[in-house]
Amino acid sequence: MNDAPSPANDRGNGRLLSARATRFSVFGLVLLAIGLIYAGAKALAIGSKPDMTKAVVKIEAQVRPPDQFNPWQSKDQEKVIGSGVILGGQRILTNAHIVTDGVYIEVTKAHDPEKYSARIEAIGHQCDLALLKVEDAGFFDGSIALELGGLPELLNEVSVFGFPEGGESLSITRGVVSRVEVMTYIHSMVDLLGVQIDAAINPGNSGGPAVKDGKIIGIAMQTLAGGDNIGYIIPTPVIEHFLADSKDGRYDGFPGDGLALQQMQNEDMREYYGLKKGDGGALVVAVAYQSSSWGALMPGDVIVAIDGQKVDRDGSVALDGRFRVGAKYMSQRKFVGEKITFEVLRAGARRTVEVTLKNPVNMVPVKMTQKPDYLIFGGYVFLPLTMNYLWEWGANWERDAPANLVALAENSIPTPEKREVVFMRSALAHKTNAGYQDLFNWVVTEVDGQKIADMDEFAAAIRQAKGTALTLTSSNGEKLVINRGKAEAAEAEILESNGIPAAASQRFSAGD
Repeated sequence: MNDAPSPANDRGNGRLLSARATRFSVFGLVLLAIGLIYAGAKALAIGSKPDMTKAVVKIEAQVRPPDQFNPWQSKDQEKVIGSGVILGGQRILTNAHIVTDGVYIEVTKAHDPEKYSARIEAIGHQCDLALLKVEDAGFFDGSIALELGGLPELLNEVSVFGFPEGGESLSITRGVVSRVEVMTYIHSMVDLLGVQIDAAINPGNSGGPAVKDGKIIGIAMQTLAGGDNIGYIIPTPVIEHFLADSKDGRYDGFPGDGLALQQMQNEDMREYYGLKKGDGGALVVAVAYQSSSWGALMPGDVIVAIDGQKVDRDGSVALDGRFRVGAKYMSQRKFVGEKITFEVLRAGARRTVEVTLKNPVNMVPVKMTQKPDYLIFGGYVFLPLTMNYLWEWGANWERDAPANLVALAENSIPTPEKREVVFMRSALAHKTNAGYQDLFNWVVTEVDGQKIADMDEFAAAIRQAKGTALTLTSSNGEKLVINRGKAEAAEAEILESNGIPAAASQRFSAGD
């Protein structure tokens, strides 16, 4: 059984850094910024290039994130500073992690001290992008809107603009494009197309535009922990997807194929699955339950092409004739509800399988749009496991968070038998749960001998149990026995003494 957690002051995966981490003490990540401040911002308008002082804005957001350990309440309000760029239609594009959980947002133009209130028009947590709308249209007087460019070439020089810590004026840094590939976006832990640059980027410039030839080729997003001038920007194909998806007023997000793939570099393995010399292909090793590919593809299938695009033996596909990226990009470039075609080798025979794309599913998801779900019974606090909960242990969560929960998160592929991880966070001290108060992060797999697949089944089993004793079984076979009558009688007292407004979040409220 795990010891009580000792929350760290920051959160993260210890490899990539995101600006959202610093403000929440969430990931322990570095806020992106521009490190070189230079005087005379008007000099940015070189030749026919746009005057960036009229296109880049400073964003200040008052945010109040949820408390993952005490999900019925929020943390203290904090201030987050970032950057944004003006687009056509009097919109401001920035990072989602700057305004997530925002209760009040203000924007400021360069050389204009007046602050204008703004609201979120659209937000995409997967791609770490948000659109802001300023309530006073006068804010845009004298401003200019930038256009989107295309994917840059390797070694192209780009300039990144924004408002870093340590000064008030607009600043700039320059670097070259060193890599284009599918990479992890730390805000959401989703793998999407990204661009690596070698610009010196520092805290405070998240959301600032990366510009080439006067056009946006990306939005500053995150940097590599311990790296030397290694930063990452969100490229225009991802931005364009976000803008197109948001156009109807409803953001659906990037779809996922639900597949876990294995490279097929070994010749013996390739021969075993019927591939010929020179053939590409990636092996399906798992299909997530209720995902896009569930019921259409299966473990053992070898994917040789997607929408007619050849899949190489390392699981990559060609992009734009210039780059090779992970095969999952083929589904991510489409929209939820669209179809995608897989050419597969199954039991030695080639066949074509068409799949309708859905949102990704994960057994341990990232939850950005709502307060954590919870259920309290007899003073025991039960939660569905999320990545947000694990990130409370800071940048080294993979090392410092409870090992049993980390192991489940690292193998987060839902099955019909296990769609969600249910665990007891802790016991709120009361005489009815004496002897169990040193239990923390205790994974529940059975209620009265019946296996549970998710938190909904767990809540239903708790409420429908008929016996006097309620017996819970953990993942390692340990038991927790609760007297139903005593637990129900103590509920009001436990909630009141701990200042908890309700015994369950809305998802698990009685009658829902």
